[in-house]
Amino acid sequence: MIALLGSVLGFGTSFLPQVLGFFQAKQEHKNKLEEMKLRGELQAMGVNLELQVLDKKAEIEETKAIYGYANPTSGFSAGLAASVRPVITYLFFALFMASKAVVMVKVMEQGGDWTQSVELMFDDETKALFAAIISFWFGNRAVSKFMKK
Repeated sequence: MIALLGSVLGFGTSFLPQVLGFFQAKQEHKNKLEEMKLRGELQAMGVNLELQVLDKKAEIEETKAIYGYANPTSGFSAGLAASVRPVITYLFFALFMASKAVVMVKVMEQGGDWTQSVELMFDDETKALFAAIISFWFGNRAVSKFMKK
């Protein structure tokens, strides 16, 4: 049951980047629509209010800058930002492997067989964790392929 829940949660969280991208695109489209409406109104009135158009453009650029902080393009900050998730992933995986190695060593020290340690290492929680991770990575690919069709 926990493995099934882990799979569902992993699969569900694979949508998160696409959902966040959707909201960002929605905000950008809203700003563009506001600008287009303003231009239409100004042209209909026959009044040249270039200052208001420039203000809206400044708001759009400000919105882009607000969302652009998370995507540095060059230099040390870009490398650092790009390395955060992989470094955390590798550290947690190393911690996970170390904890499983300790289980195996303790079972072997007590005269047990390696098969007993495997049964202890891969309990329901571990299976759920692996199911969530695999569902996250491969569920995202399946959804992306489906969305392109």
